Amino acid sequence: MGIIIYIIKSLYRFKWWLILLPILVTCIVIYSTRKMNRYYESDMTIYTGIISTNGNDLSQDNKQDWNILKNSLLNVINTIGSKETMRVVSLKLFARTMINGDLTKDNTFISSEHYRELLNITPEAVRKLIDKSSEERTVENLKKYEKMDAKNFVYGLFNWNHPYFSYGALSKIDVKQVENSDILHVTYENNDPGITFQTLSILSEVFADEYRNLQFGNTNNVIKYFESELARIGKDLFLKEDSLTKFNVDNRIIHYDKQTEAVTILDKDYEIRKQDALSARNKAQASIVQLEVGIDANIKSIKNNAQFLSKLRDISDLNYSISQIESYQPDSLGVVKNASSASTLNDLRSSLKSKEKNFRDFIEDYSAQKFTKNGYPNANYVTQWVDELLKLQQAQADILVVNDFKTELDKMYSHFSPIGSLLKRQERGINFTEQSYLSVLGGLNAARLRLKSIEMSSATLKVINPATYPLNSKPTKRKMLVAGSYFGTLVFLLGCLLLLELLDRTLRDKTRTDRITKGQVVGAFPKKKSGRYQDQIIKIASQALANQLFVYHRQDNDSNFINILKFDSTVATREVMHHVLEEWKSIGLRVDILQEGEDFNARSRAFLIEYALLEQMKQAGNDYTLVGHTNLFNVPIPTPYLTQATVNVVMLSAESTWKEEDEELFQDIVERSGDVPVVICLVNADRFAIETFTGLLPPYSFLRKLEYKFSQLGITASKA
Repeated sequence: MGIIIYIIKSLYRFKWWLILLPILVTCIVIYSTRKMNRYYESDMTIYTGIISTNGNDLSQDNKQDWNILKNSLLNVINTIGSKETMRVVSLKLFARTMINGDLTKDNTFISSEHYRELLNITPEAVRKLIDKSSEERTVENLKKYEKMDAKNFVYGLFNWNHPYFSYGALSKIDVKQVENSDILHVTYENNDPGITFQTLSILSEVFADEYRNLQFGNTNNVIKYFESELARIGKDLFLKEDSLTKFNVDNRIIHYDKQTEAVTILDKDYEIRKQDALSARNKAQASIVQLEVGIDANIKSIKNNAQFLSKLRDISDLNYSISQIESYQPDSLGVVKNASSASTLNDLRSSLKSKEKNFRDFIEDYSAQKFTKNGYPNANYVTQWVDELLKLQQAQADILVVNDFKTELDKMYSHFSPIGSLLKRQERGINFTEQSYLSVLGGLNAARLRLKSIEMSSATLKVINPATYPLNSKPTKRKMLVAGSYFGTLVFLLGCLLLLELLDRTLRDKTRTDRITKGQVVGAFPKKKSGRYQDQIIKIASQALANQLFVYHRQDNDSNFINILKFDSTVATREVMHHVLEEWKSIGLRVDILQEGEDFNARSRAFLIEYALLEQMKQAGNDYTLVGHTNLFNVPIPTPYLTQATVNVVMLSAESTWKEEDEELFQDIVERSGDVPVVICLVNADRFAIETFTGLLPPYSFLRKLEYKFSQLGITASKA
């Protein structure tokens, strides 16, 4: 409770500051806000249809992706608040305001006062751009005039700090989604009702176009890219396909896999025919050798006959031709296209049979002997020999044909082997280009679907509740500003005063002195000044101090003396001692005062070493002796004077600061005093410090009594 009373008393000392300064600040705020701007608010509602029409998006499936929907809605919100949208709104708003403003009366476009202000800051060159008959032409003129220059009025109008047309002002347009619906709520407030209304009205016209241009522009660019890529890749694909066709024609490729398979089959047939031909040749040669052994020399001479050799050569040639023809597949007409003559295979075979018969007849006619040397009929031997000889000729013809076929087969291998890798390379290139073509085609189709989806979604951007012209302004914050200025100033002062109380080391009153010095204050004495009630206040303060000091009287002490100590030479202790002396004498006590410099010399040996003053006081036999010492910083006081005293009183000025050297000296006195109490008396104290010890001081008026009662928290007390 004591700390609360102390705080109240401390604040009471600054009562005029706490009363007058907040009132002064409040009056200044009231005067400053007498022409405070009134703000008007208008709003509109926009239906986006993004969530409701999500199933109509042709480029997506019917499954709703809330992240995509949320991002789409944010795109609309950000488009409304984008700098480009606000720039268009700013130009159109300025053009509309300049065209429709009136200097004499307010209208739904701008108030006359604000229109006059706008005309005053608009350069003459910009005024000439205003076409009163067409808002569109005015906007076009402003766009042509605008350039990125700090001195350009139109450029600065949006980028400076104009309260209506700048980006800073227009960015205050608030766009919010209504719960989780497709609807956006747009609000805007300004100090001009016409500007507020026209800003939202223009925004409702501009934002949908900006959103469509943004969405269509991106999608159209993507479509153009896909179309150009599709044309380029398609041309490349056609060239590669034409190159493959030319390659197949040049290399006689119809079906590479089938053709190579056919070559492999031919190679296998070649090996079989080769083995068959070699086997037939060897068998015929062995039979001929064996038969020639049994034929006489006359028959053997036929081998050297020219006609024999000619016929045999003809038969060999026919066998070669037939074997060569049989190595190739004939066409559907049975005509061999690569034969040396136009004869068919059947004609050659008939010719071969005829020549073989003629050859046999020739041999039979040529042979004259009936029997061989072994006794066998010669005709049988010759017939067998001729048969084997014909087989030999046929086998040799087959071998020649097989060898020629091998050469042709090797050419086929040499022709088809490199074609395979080249063909696969071209096919891979065509396949890759084809896949790229299909991929780009798919992207083009998706982009076109996206364009249609955007057209459908953009068509749903509609203003369902257009902006309205505000008739009433919003409640101003003037009352809050006034109240806030008063209480803010009051709180600021209280904070400063409390901080000052915590940091200030001025002694001033009992509570602060007790806290700072860690001592005990037993009395306070007022300043020496003239006043109607000054003598009465001094008497009351002296009486209170005398009563506080008397309680330290000891009956067993031969010399009850009180040391009056001081740390500052300016502290007047003589007057305080005389007033206490008078109080004690008035009740019959024997009291004396010993003042340093008059009754004893504190710098003498008798005082410092012999302690003569102690003996003097014992011999005097007074009830109390007040010993006034000089400044202790100048002259030390011996310890016996401190330990044998009744009480040691340190006189401190209430207006002085408690310094570190004061604290050190005070602690030294306390330690050397031992069991003798060391108390403090404040001089030059104010009324509140004195009333701590004396109670209410005069004058005893009603206001003073009321003030004192409240300072002591006697709120419901009947007496002060």
